[in-house]
Amino acid sequence: MRNPGITVAALLVLAACGPTKTGHATPQNRYLITADEIAKSNASNAYEAIERLRPAFFQTRGSQSIQNTAPPTPMVYVDGMKYGTVQSLMTLPAVSIITIQYMNALDATQRFGIGNDGGAIVVTTKH
Repeated sequence: MRNPGITVAALLVLAACGPTKTGHATPQNRYLITADEIAKSNASNAYEAIERLRPAFFQTRGSQSIQNTAPPTPMVYVDGMKYGTVQSLMTLPAVSIITIQYMNALDATQRFGIGNDGGAIVVTTKH
């Protein structure tokens, strides 16, 4: 050890480059809402939970054609079965939900078939 000052400085630099624990929660998945997040949101139903936690799930891309000017909206699936429109989320009690996931149009079509131009909101319940 020729110069202890350089060694100490090098160790400080390395320590500063390492991961830090700041007490912040890990970043949330923008396509998934968990039961813990729903409970903390105090939402009474699935629609309110999405509205409070991931309102982007409800955003549309605009119309897809000149003939059909209505923007496509996500279809709702509960436990793998088609459930209805976005408004049907109001009938699902928040306490019964494990996860709510958003799928884009391509992924929703691959999983559930045609008719998912607006994507899908997939809800998993506690049965």
